[in-house]
Amino acid sequence: MKQPSSFRTRIFLVSQLVVTMILAAVGVLSWTDAVDSGVDRLDARLCDEARRFAQQQVLPEDVERFASDVSRKLSLQPGNQVLLWRQAEPTQLAFQSVSWPQGLDLQALTWSDTTKRNPMGEMGDRPGAPPAENGGQSPRPHGQGWPSSPSLGLCQVAGFNALGSNWRVARTTEPGAKAVVAADLTATRAEVRQMLASVAWRAIPVALVLTALGAWLMAVLATRPVARLSTTMETVNQRSLEHRLPVGREDREFKELIDAYNRMLDRLEASFRQATRFSADAAHELRTPLTILQGQIEQAMRLSGDQPIQVQLSQMLDEAGRLASITRKLLLLSQADAGQLALSRTPIDLRFMLQERLADIALLDLPNIRVLSDLAPRLVVQGDTQLMAQALNNLCGNAFKYTVPGGWITVQARALALGVEVVWSNSTLPIAVQERERFFDRFFRGDVAHNRDVDGHGLGLSLARVIVRAHGGDLTLEPSMLEEVRLRLWLPEL
Repeated sequence: MKQPSSFRTRIFLVSQLVVTMILAAVGVLSWTDAVDSGVDRLDARLCDEARRFAQQQVLPEDVERFASDVSRKLSLQPGNQVLLWRQAEPTQLAFQSVSWPQGLDLQALTWSDTTKRNPMGEMGDRPGAPPAENGGQSPRPHGQGWPSSPSLGLCQVAGFNALGSNWRVARTTEPGAKAVVAADLTATRAEVRQMLASVAWRAIPVALVLTALGAWLMAVLATRPVARLSTTMETVNQRSLEHRLPVGREDREFKELIDAYNRMLDRLEASFRQATRFSADAAHELRTPLTILQGQIEQAMRLSGDQPIQVQLSQMLDEAGRLASITRKLLLLSQADAGQLALSRTPIDLRFMLQERLADIALLDLPNIRVLSDLAPRLVVQGDTQLMAQALNNLCGNAFKYTVPGGWITVQARALALGVEVVWSNSTLPIAVQERERFFDRFFRGDVAHNRDVDGHGLGLSLARVIVRAHGGDLTLEPSMLEEVRLRLWLPEL
């Protein structure tokens, strides 16, 4: 049978999953923000280099040298990740990098204006430059194309795809020249990726450990009332039905659960006390009339000379005796249920008691049934002699009543480290698993008992287990073949 999953583990895993998803979302957003920030920084540096390229006197043969200088400043590869374009005025002489993409139309790009911060950190045009359009206000994007050059000192940026990469490009107009500087975004993104990876390697393990601790703490706190309720349920038996779970500072949902549990115990205790009282009262009240009835039947048998009447009276006496036996057992069971089964404890030698019962079985007319025993010496326990004799009688009687003709009965007893173990085994007709699960139920008799004319009323094993448990031991049905019954009795040592 598959074991049910743990609610605490489920809370822990769900919490971990939620936090992991949050960390992943934060990582994605951080990556986007970091890339945007890196692009902004690159735009500013490209504008600076574009201004410098426009302001300097650069000959066509100096373009690649200037590109190498820009690449070094931006930590890029010259010729591959930096592109330059310059047009001098009024000669209109234009030249560009060797690797400039063929067919790149700068006027088709979407340009956005930027401004340069002055040394005081305020936004404005470059000192000494003519005033910008719009009355010196912050420039506005020109939109598509490059119908006219940007105002002197202003810088425009755009993005394009070429040569299998994404590029950022800046253009500016200075007195005497226009300049364009483009840089591959691959290095910028690699730098951002490296920075985030460096942070992630340090932060993520710490975050996961703290998250795991927090999730486990939350799971423990959330399930603490349930664990307390489970522990209390395990301690409840017929002797502690009055125990109630105190309501502490639990949340409303758990408080409602605890209140419902306590109300259920109230109803259970009332019903159990009523049933126990009825069983005890009924068994006690039946003892006297049954005793009188048995006495009168015996007297009638002695006075009657009619043989058929004596046979009928004998049958009535047997039934009355059976009722008296059921009554005694019900009285013992009701006392045990109420926790009132009084024990007069004295040292008991189980070996001697078992030998007596096996001797009684040997005197019976058993149909080819072999009785085997293996009893260790000195099997002494502390218990009530009469009650223990009742339990052993029930176990031995159950063994020989349900053993098939030609079968066997074995009794093994040995001393263990903490007590004494006695194992009964006997061959029987096949007993289904469903019937074995109800083996100790009161008044339950399986098909094996009903298919044969076997005397009994389904209380012997139940009473034997109650007596053994009252002595601090246990009586269990051990796993075996369907054609075998194996009962194990354990009692604590003296």
